[in-house]
Amino acid sequence: MKNILFIILALLCIKRTEAQRVDLDRFNFSVSYRDFPENPLPDTYKTYSIRIEAAPSLGLGYTAQNFADDIQIDGLRKVEGTGHVTILLMMDDIIFEKTEKKERVQTTKDKQGNEVKKSFFSTELVYSFAARMSVYDYKGNTLLSNRVFFDRNNKRTFKTPESATIADADNYYSNKSSDIRASLARQLTTGVVSQAAAWLNDQYGYPVRRNNDILWILNNKRHPSYKDQQKAWNDFKNAIVLINENEPLDKAKEKFNPVIAYFEKVKKIYTATDKESRKMRYASYFNLAKIYIYLDEPEKALVEADALSMNDYDEKDGRYLRSMAESLSEKLRKNNADTRHFVVDADHYDPPVK
Repeated sequence: MKNILFIILALLCIKRTEAQRVDLDRFNFSVSYRDFPENPLPDTYKTYSIRIEAAPSLGLGYTAQNFADDIQIDGLRKVEGTGHVTILLMMDDIIFEKTEKKERVQTTKDKQGNEVKKSFFSTELVYSFAARMSVYDYKGNTLLSNRVFFDRNNKRTFKTPESATIADADNYYSNKSSDIRASLARQLTTGVVSQAAAWLNDQYGYPVRRNNDILWILNNKRHPSYKDQQKAWNDFKNAIVLINENEPLDKAKEKFNPVIAYFEKVKKIYTATDKESRKMRYASYFNLAKIYIYLDEPEKALVEADALSMNDYDEKDGRYLRSMAESLSEKLRKNNADTRHFVVDADHYDPPVK
């Protein structure tokens, strides 16, 4: 009888423990905002023009203008003639510095176990390329001098497809050398334009970012806080959809108030030092820090990040959140702004008047 009673009590204890277990799951969401430049231009600089100088041997011809069209700086207006800033992109010749025949020997075995060797031949080209970019303003000041995208000293190689004989390899290269040069020119120049556009947007632009992110939400239906956590998640979803790059955050902040209040309450309910309580506090610190980051309140996010680090559960997330908050704070400070949510009407920006 005692054994039966012991088993019943043990099962009840296990059941209670399972009900109290804190199972946190990732709940995904998306949010958009307007990013700030790392190196903001003066407030009055709203337009830019592109000039591309390409070596004739690259064979770009009139397509150089098409490359210029591929360089768009979000939040600024591209103009013909003189903009507040002029971007000069320079691409030099492709120089083939060495041509070398290559042989690859493939060794197999026939049915009798004898080694069979077969040679394959190709042509390897060693070449170099140079490309750089400078940026000037309409007053004649140099904002960027010769940023290098491709360095002449950085040698590159191209290898032709393999042929069964040296003669076939020679014929392939003789017949295809012009096509090879043209193909390399397209790849290299496209790469330069892509790098230039990315760098210019990072330094001077206001690109729209769409982040996929997570909250940590309790997902154990037997836990007494399950329903409240799920309600907080649903309230969060109703609030986060109000955030986009063009709208101010006032309405979203109002919608977030009950979500913030709930996670603040959780921190006060689960104050013990056991692992389950620490996990509940961890989720609250984490979620609040993320909310404050997307509400452009990095100072409040820092408080939550540091509290998470001191909570003795997954400290690295505290450092990660602190890094996010510090980066946001620095960008807002550098751009003399308090929000990443505003309309950009670049079509109506006017070029400078000299």
